[in-house]
Amino acid sequence: MSFYRGKHNADTGACCRLAVKERRGRRSKRRSWKHYYELQAKLKEIIEDVNFSVSAVIVEGKSDEEALRAAGLKSPVVRFSSSGMPVFAFIEDVVAGYRGCTVLVLVDFDREGDDLAERISQELEEGGVRVQRMFRQEIVKLLAREGILRIEEMSTLRKRASI
Repeated sequence: MSFYRGKHNADTGACCRLAVKERRGRRSKRRSWKHYYELQAKLKEIIEDVNFSVSAVIVEGKSDEEALRAAGLKSPVVRFSSSGMPVFAFIEDVVAGYRGCTVLVLVDFDREGDDLAERISQELEEGGVRVQRMFRQEIVKLLAREGILRIEEMSTLRKRASI
């Protein structure tokens, strides 16, 4: 297999994947400020599209909202964790205010966040609220590639771009 650029192990027939991982790790550290500046510009484009396409953005807490506002979000934000409500009561509250409207569920990108986003999205859709999933997928694709799995860590792109 020429895909793996490591030494071939004659005993197992496998290539050394460790060498490739090490190379990839070094490669990601060499990225220039320009790379992060371009990522930040793409994120800003997505956020501008969100501003025009959704009625509200659902986030976990205050730091998530602050990070999105710093990135240019102008749409109303509904905080889940800060509400202090159980999930079902929070969803009923959002359904009452946004039935027939489109919302974006933008919680963290780890496994727990994905599960929470899916649960909230399904229950909102059952209640008559349209959920925009494409923007979340675009943001996940953009940030997860850089190792950013939490909304409040988005500001690291700006810091990396300015170095």
